Amino acid sequence: MNIGIIVYSLGGHTLTVAENLKEKLLADGHEVTLERVETAGPAKVQYENAELKTSPAVDAYEGLVFACPVRGGTIPAPMKNYLEQLPSLQEKQVACLVTHFFRREWGANQVLGAMREICESKGATVCVVGEVRWFSLHRKERIARVVEALSGLF
Repeated sequence: MNIGIIVYSLGGHTLTVAENLKEKLLADGHEVTLERVETAGPAKVQYENAELKTSPAVDAYEGLVFACPVRGGTIPAPMKNYLEQLPSLQEKQVACLVTHFFRREWGANQVLGAMREICESKGATVCVVGEVRWFSLHRKERIARVVEALSGLF
């Protein structure tokens, strides 16, 4: 299966998990491309509302993983803007992934819900969601479980 992993990552945490997922999917025999959503301004929080410098196309992919951090309990503006401008996601297998610092109830659930809502408004069925709490004593195990769960979709 041809899978696109579309990542917005400001500090590199989300990108790290996405790279682990890419390695697993490649090992499972899939064609995988990791693409970044980037802003025109520098990689700093104050530039998150900047115009998008990169906006990966999704037409070529049968499966998609959208990944971003939780920012202030909400979906970061670049990822929200990117998802909202996408064409139809009809007939695409979609998974969503977030990384966060606080309890899941303090933002991760809300961001995953917002991502699901936007994707479903484009015709996708979001089959799997995953989250990694970055400051956890069990972070490595959590990353491994999330990678396993997300790769299982494809």
